[in-house]
Amino acid sequence: MMPERQIRLLADRMVQWQGPYGRPDPTKCPFIYTGTLVNSMNFHSPTFMAIGLYKASEATGSPAYKEAADRYITAYLASLRNPVTQADHYTKEWIKTLEERDGPLTVELRRWATNILQWPFIYGMALAGYRYFREYNPEELAFESKAAAVYDWLNFWRWNEGSYYRNGYGSLQYGILDAGNSDDNCHMGRGLVGYHAASGRADVLADAEGLARYYLTEAERGTYKGCWLSKTGTWVIAPTINDNFEHLVGTQSDEASWGFSSIGAIEYLTELARFTRNAALRSEIASKCASSMRWHFDACQFDDGAVGMTGQDDKWLGMAAGAMLSYIWTRDAGFLSDADAAAYGARARAACEWMIAHVTQEQIDAGGYIKVTGRTEPRPPDNLAWLFGTTLRGLCMADRL
Repeated sequence: MMPERQIRLLADRMVQWQGPYGRPDPTKCPFIYTGTLVNSMNFHSPTFMAIGLYKASEATGSPAYKEAADRYITAYLASLRNPVTQADHYTKEWIKTLEERDGPLTVELRRWATNILQWPFIYGMALAGYRYFREYNPEELAFESKAAAVYDWLNFWRWNEGSYYRNGYGSLQYGILDAGNSDDNCHMGRGLVGYHAASGRADVLADAEGLARYYLTEAERGTYKGCWLSKTGTWVIAPTINDNFEHLVGTQSDEASWGFSSIGAIEYLTELARFTRNAALRSEIASKCASSMRWHFDACQFDDGAVGMTGQDDKWLGMAAGAMLSYIWTRDAGFLSDADAAAYGARARAACEWMIAHVTQEQIDAGGYIKVTGRTEPRPPDNLAWLFGTTLRGLCMADRL
């Protein structure tokens, strides 16, 4: 049965969080890092909330949810620009705004400031959102040229390493030229398969296939050859070294895995498998996606059905939803044995039941996070809104279990 009460509760909040021209309103939404568009994290959540709202409009028949989703996507697309190779007026304004608020920026932030709002994961998220905009507005062609431009801008970040695209930032502390984060690159992949679905362009599909090799190749510390980690059975956070980022402190990125990459990569690769004619590639994708889905439940699920981020760390609504969605995507792609479909179907239903029971006003206000060990933290706030988008999408697919 569709949990309509919980869908409406969360979708209504996402509508309330939106400003008049489409972006999350910092005076209404508590899950925004800065009040103005001066940080890449401001781009983390809108497309995920939009996808959830599109699904909610379909599940409930409410036109208000689709209208809000359309505004989130159009504002996102309108905010993007081409990459630049040297600091310009906007970069200087960005630095000035942050320094007035937080004091002098670190050398590291100044180094990456030139393209702080044009990092390639942003372009990937934009194209992934555009795919759904076109799906729910099939007659609207106003953004076709912008989507084509965003794809071209994404390819500014191509390089000859195994990760296919750069992340656009690294770590001065560890002397890392580029982070190689598997989560960043999977959003480029989601964008590529989404844009291919909307446009049918063969060159876009070729890039999606090229990027996939990164997810099918074993990680080697300090290189960009691949990001698969056999010892966990899923993707490493990054093959480079970092121990202080987003939700984690003291966790080394080349030794750990997390739900963000598992969920996003499974979505990307199961979609790619639908389009590719490369049977060998599809077979490798099937094996990796099935393994990663199992990891998310085996390593991260609590006895009550809740799901953690890097293991049984803390309980996250969005991780329960993401694990459930990963099961649906791998099952529907035909990647699971009958035994796995049955065993992990039961675990996905447990995650879904826990998620539904915890979609409350109180849990929304708490960011969808329940502390158990404290090894993960509810920051940055934009990621909490992102995970609420995943949660809404999961609620709308509960009847597919």
